Amino acid sequence: MLKRSPDCSFCIGAFLRPTFIACLAIATTVSAAQPFLTQDQNPFSLIQGQPQAVAAQLPEADTSLLSLTIDVTNTLNDETNNNESLFIDFESYNLRLAWLYGITEDWALKIDLPLIYYGEGFLDNTIDSWHEFFHLPRANRPNVTDNQFQILYDKNGQTLINLNTANSGLGDIQIALGKNIVKKHDSTLSFWVSADLPTGDPNYLRGNDHSDLSLWLASDYHFNPEWSIDTNAGVLFPGGNQISGIAVEDKVLFTYVGIQWQAHEIFNLRMQINAHSQFYSDSQLSLLGPAYNMVLGSQIHVSECSEIDLAFSEDIQVGATPDISFLLSWKSHLDCQ
Repeated sequence: MLKRSPDCSFCIGAFLRPTFIACLAIATTVSAAQPFLTQDQNPFSLIQGQPQAVAAQLPEADTSLLSLTIDVTNTLNDETNNNESLFIDFESYNLRLAWLYGITEDWALKIDLPLIYYGEGFLDNTIDSWHEFFHLPRANRPNVTDNQFQILYDKNGQTLINLNTANSGLGDIQIALGKNIVKKHDSTLSFWVSADLPTGDPNYLRGNDHSDLSLWLASDYHFNPEWSIDTNAGVLFPGGNQISGIAVEDKVLFTYVGIQWQAHEIFNLRMQINAHSQFYSDSQLSLLGPAYNMVLGSQIHVSECSEIDLAFSEDIQVGATPDISFLLSWKSHLDCQ
């Protein structure tokens, strides 16, 4: 016989206790709020150490979550003002391996290891067709040769950045510590602090050669069995800047806001807004200023022990973030039985 459950479509033989408990466990996993593990992929922002969003709910004591995430980004930005000019045309692959560990019931440790590639890529024509089909701004794409690589920044007649050769390597490794503050059946609040190690090469925009510090709160609230909202909000203190001739703000505010709908027992649909204030204090360029972008996608529950995220981000604030990024993330609960 079949018995309907609000969170798990059908539990076979609910009177059979083991099966019923297993079904409830799946439902709990499905409804958990899990941010997309992505952020603004602008290299001028990435080098400053802004942390990615984290789930408000910490892992259980002595359990681990391993995630492997790749952001594939393609953009063409060309901007000039009275004393600055910035031209970027690249495709990047940001591969991140992250390990999240529950130290105790109230403390967690997170380590992120990024590998970054910048180059010419092959998606230019596809992205231009995407923008044309959906009537999105195409900027200068129709006038620029496809599949080139250039990151060029001039200020007051001096070239400060000029990259035109594909490169790859390690980014800045980040270490974060989380503390549980509130844990209720419908809401969670945790506090996080992170610092990164200057392991990325600043000459290729994979780091800023300094350690950066971040403090933030992560929260979620389940206002319906199928709906939840979650936020991360905090402040970043950049340790310094590798680009001579342009000053970095003493502090940068950042936030992630997501809404999640459990459309089916094996997948949810999610929208997430990523935003930050201005990183560079003496620049009037959009790409070096405050920014926000939107991420849309789905989190697919492959099993009780693993999930896959599929999403894409769009520059709804045109010119302030890269044109588009595609996200693929695999997460595995290492201690899952």
